[in-house]
Amino acid sequence: MRCVAAAAIASLSLARLGLGQELDRTKRPVAGAPAPFEFPKIETQRLSNGLLVVVIENHSLPLVAVRAVVQADSLDDPIGKEGLAALTSNMLPEGTTSRSAEQIASEIAALGSSVTPSRFTTIPQNLAKSLELMADMLIHPTFSGSALARIKGTLTAAKQRELQGPSTLPNRVFLARLYGPDHPIARAVRASEASIHAITRDDVVRFHATRYRPNMTTLVVVGDVRAAEVVAVASKVFGSWRPGELPAIGTPVHTLAPTTIYLIDRPSAQQSYVFVGTLGPARASKDFAALEAMAPILGASVSSRLLNNLRERHAFIYAGLPLAVVWRRNGFPSLIGGSVAAATAKTDSALIEWLGELRGMTRRPPTAEEMKLARSWLVDALAAQTETDDLIANRVTSMLQSGTPLDFYNSYGGRIEAVTSTEISAAAAKYLDPSRLVIVVAGDRQVVEPLLRAANIAPIVVVDDAGKP
Repeated sequence: MRCVAAAAIASLSLARLGLGQELDRTKRPVAGAPAPFEFPKIETQRLSNGLLVVVIENHSLPLVAVRAVVQADSLDDPIGKEGLAALTSNMLPEGTTSRSAEQIASEIAALGSSVTPSRFTTIPQNLAKSLELMADMLIHPTFSGSALARIKGTLTAAKQRELQGPSTLPNRVFLARLYGPDHPIARAVRASEASIHAITRDDVVRFHATRYRPNMTTLVVVGDVRAAEVVAVASKVFGSWRPGELPAIGTPVHTLAPTTIYLIDRPSAQQSYVFVGTLGPARASKDFAALEAMAPILGASVSSRLLNNLRERHAFIYAGLPLAVVWRRNGFPSLIGGSVAAATAKTDSALIEWLGELRGMTRRPPTAEEMKLARSWLVDALAAQTETDDLIANRVTSMLQSGTPLDFYNSYGGRIEAVTSTEISAAAAKYLDPSRLVIVVAGDRQVVEPLLRAANIAPIVVVDDAGKP
């Protein structure tokens, strides 16, 4: 009887869908056009102390994802104390004026879901308690000396492990030559045992007091909630948080030198790590859409010109992303470039083809098929990238951290659809200047240097791991 009932229900369902006997199985189903992407509706309200509350209601599941986005990261580290932002954020769960670290852990266990000073995902019934715990860690940390020593040791060990990666030091040299050695972006990747050891408890307390303020923080709440209720709870738990003076943001200016190859010796290395890049405009530039669409065509997608050339056609490289456009926050210049692991004996050939493709972007405008690829890569994938509360909350967090307006995605799809092949070629001609590139090669000097000098690509400067000649 159960089988008969199931069959009847299935037949009824198919009939309602216009399927069943009418379905023609001799023809392959054709997918319809993708629906236009629409970012979920965002509601915002700023509390009296300056805290911005961002709410996106989604009542499809009884879940809520929360992020606290503070305007404080490694780009704000003082010179010589790189690692301070990371150390401060890692210290926040180590005890508050009203809770020990053990009590915090016990309350998290009772809630049944992890709560950190920057994020949590829970059920709506636990939102208020979780927010109260998050607020306490953000506003009232004690920064105990014993916890500070332990966290410094953990961060130092992580940096030591990071240095074992073959691309870590070349990347540092690359960013220093690109942005200038004292630029926050170059210094952000230079946190070391020495810089972390130099950080004192007073430094941590001062950084927290300066940067962790409500008028420099955004609370993002996505899920099965009502905006008015979220604002009421946020006002209750964050209302005592006092605003502070917004710190000045410096934007050091660096002029790129003529194209130079900086060679780092890695004796007997079986492959070379190669970085190629230049500076681009800030995200607010009128060339944003053209450069955004250029990236998957030239190097950021698996079907890009550079990967087809360097990996598929010639097998010069093993892995890597030869070109992307990395947009920076606070009006900092973007990075247009990438890195690959190349066969040592083919390092020169890989570079020749790489630079040839950069020049070719101005002479060979994208084809109709490449334009379709770019739109699919950038726009069609957005729905899948924002299909859960956590993914939406992460996307909003990324927008806030990079200084992107919250209405950015309202027009993003239209801007990408409207960009033309001619505009992409014009942007490439404007920013991909072969005479103003930074090239860093880390490989076996005995093999690589003669090849590069014979190729006569650009002047070569042999540098140490710190980038010094």
